[in-house]
Amino acid sequence: MQSRIAVLGSTNFIDRLKHFEHEMPFIRLDYYHYNTPKEAKELVKNIKPCAAVFFSGSLPYLYAKKERELLPVPSYYLKQDSTSVATTLLATCHTPIHQVSMDLIEPKLVESVLQDINQTAAVPFLMQIDPAFSLEEVVSFHISLQNAGKTKLAITSVHAVYESLMQSGIPVVRMIDPKNSILKAIEETNSLAILAKSEASKIAVCSILLDQEDSSSATSLNKVTDSIDASIVKVDDLLYMLFTTQGKVQLALESNVVNSWFDLFSTPVRIAFGYGTTVLEASENAKDALKHATKNNIYLMNQEKQLTGPLLQNETKIDLRTNDPRLVLVAKETKLSPANLSKIMQFSRIHHSVEFTAHDLEVFLKVSRRTTERILKKLSDHGYASIVGEEMTYQQGRPRAVYEFNFPTY
Repeated sequence: MQSRIAVLGSTNFIDRLKHFEHEMPFIRLDYYHYNTPKEAKELVKNIKPCAAVFFSGSLPYLYAKKERELLPVPSYYLKQDSTSVATTLLATCHTPIHQVSMDLIEPKLVESVLQDINQTAAVPFLMQIDPAFSLEEVVSFHISLQNAGKTKLAITSVHAVYESLMQSGIPVVRMIDPKNSILKAIEETNSLAILAKSEASKIAVCSILLDQEDSSSATSLNKVTDSIDASIVKVDDLLYMLFTTQGKVQLALESNVVNSWFDLFSTPVRIAFGYGTTVLEASENAKDALKHATKNNIYLMNQEKQLTGPLLQNETKIDLRTNDPRLVLVAKETKLSPANLSKIMQFSRIHHSVEFTAHDLEVFLKVSRRTTERILKKLSDHGYASIVGEEMTYQQGRPRAVYEFNFPTY
């Protein structure tokens, strides 16, 4: 199965990457173009379900910081290093280095490269750029030097600067990102995605200690169990343990589902979560965390034995209104309710893979197979979901269709 990675970059970067993307057969790249690095923060909002997000440089990565932190998947960027500086200087060696102007994130990289090759007698004109830089200021830096006769070539790290200098008739080249550096960075992004999936699938145990048990306790416990897709075991008269994954618990905490558990019980309860790489480790951590839990409050102990709490939440977060214009369009075309769309987006955030079956969605939504298939048909008919394969879970019977969502769910 291919790992799906969203790539945010300039048209030039993406066109170049497409020439050797076939060298990563186990990775599928989805491309999102920008004209200037600042546009990256808006592009992040349009990303379709993926395993990770890759930025073509540190500037778009920094501009989209706030939006990145809201993503349920990891993100990474191509770092400008000494290899890219050395490759670029080598490619432009026909121009004396003291007649070159350069803009880049880390000017010290140039000094380091020149020291390594024992060429420190002459240096290029350097300008450091950061997220606060002005496009006009960088363009003016290069133009003024050439107009003054001090330089004959500009080297830029920003595609928009390159385009502006080209239009002004200024000799300019882009900073070169070596092919191997790009491939390595994307492989590292994929490794982060694999690690994130591994972390989300680790064991989580929830300990629930009732103050007293009554006729409604069983029903309440079943509702709690269903909300995190857990299995439940009674270990003592008033003590129950629920077994699930860290990803399911994290979603329940982030969406404030856990807070609603207290309303299910007629008497106070104590709740604690334990994380671990094994059931035994997670169970022990849940027991230790429970010792600190107070009535109608929650504590969590992770595999590093770090205790967090009390974890107070405010409200269950299932959107009953859709304000985002893109989701308004999805709701209008598919006739799906905002509540169902909100649940589908939660499913996309927590599901361990971009790909899923109707059964996976059915279990999460807790509706019938027929209802799930109607939802998927509505999405598929309007291009918001598509069949990308099939899986055979049994030796007999029809194979299951494997789907992907084709609209932003983050």
